[in-house]
Amino acid sequence: MKVGYMEFSFAYAFTENLIRSSSAAPVGAPVFPNLIQEGHSGFDIRINFPGVPLFFQYKLPELMKRGTAFEVASGHCPGLSIPFFRIAMMRRDVSRQHELLLRFEARYPSNVFYAAPCFANISDFDRSYLEQP
Repeated sequence: MKVGYMEFSFAYAFTENLIRSSSAAPVGAPVFPNLIQEGHSGFDIRINFPGVPLFFQYKLPELMKRGTAFEVASGHCPGLSIPFFRIAMMRRDVSRQHELLLRFEARYPSNVFYAAPCFANISDFDRSYLEQP
């Protein structure tokens, strides 16, 4: 089931919350590469915190509610139960995104992340956004 809000809305809310809750302000504005630049870098945003940058690739999940979901039905993920959130990854022959992120991870260990929300719908997303300080 689609979650009902856009990736860009999540990216904005996540980035704003991360920066506002950080003990140190970034050195400059966040960098959102255009689509061509993202194709060469793999990340959706670079936040230049003092000393070390953080890189994020945002993904919107689908809420899986049925036992026919591949991960549950196939038994490939023992202990996983429904409902759960799934993010889609592009196949290696279609996109080098994950490979590029791994290269950044080698250069900036522990500073490259996938970020995905766990809100089942727009109401939950809005409520969480409004509750943030």
